[in-house]
Amino acid sequence: MDPNSLNCTPLDQMVKIRPSGMRTAMRILPLMRSFRKFSMLALLSLLQSRHRQLRRWLQIASPAKFLTAFLLLPVCTSAAQAPVKVVNLTADWCVSCRIFEPKLSRALESVTGEDVELVTIDLTHLRSGSDSRQATIDASKALLSFHKADYIWDWYGGYTGMAILIASDTGEPISCVDKRHSVEMIENRLALADVLARRAAPGRRRPDGADCPPPLR
Repeated sequence: MDPNSLNCTPLDQMVKIRPSGMRTAMRILPLMRSFRKFSMLALLSLLQSRHRQLRRWLQIASPAKFLTAFLLLPVCTSAAQAPVKVVNLTADWCVSCRIFEPKLSRALESVTGEDVELVTIDLTHLRSGSDSRQATIDASKALLSFHKADYIWDWYGGYTGMAILIASDTGEPISCVDKRHSVEMIENRLALADVLARRAAPGRRRPDGADCPPPLR
């Protein structure tokens, strides 16, 4: 068989073409093996570290602290994120949420996941004791910070029954909706937020300020 017809790796080609290729290959191969070994050891070390962190968190009895652990795990996101995020402040004990959230769900059916991402801030455990309360606050702040919306806690932390529409790239507020809005009104605000997030200059989506309630805290 003609050796030239074989599918050779670059290293094979180097050995075949140049007389000195064999000597070079003998120097390179140990380095390649060392690199592969080092890479695998680094990967195993990282996985073991993550596993130990998760095991420690799973030993925590408080449901709220478990929620904190879950929210603070590394998050993988797609490169193309939705231009608008709807940050929904909710809780199991929230009476207004029972009126508002069915409307919000119906309005969100008019858009796709490529246009709008729903971010839920669950404040149920704010009323479950001091430890659970602090864990819920910490988890909520961490999640808001991840979405570049730290200010939401400063404005509305602890309040429920409303959602803030923000631009994904900067986290700036565009609009707010609550139980007073109809499904059609919420759909209109979602559509407007999508247009502003895509076409207006970052940081200048609402020069006169978002149509949201004044800060409640």
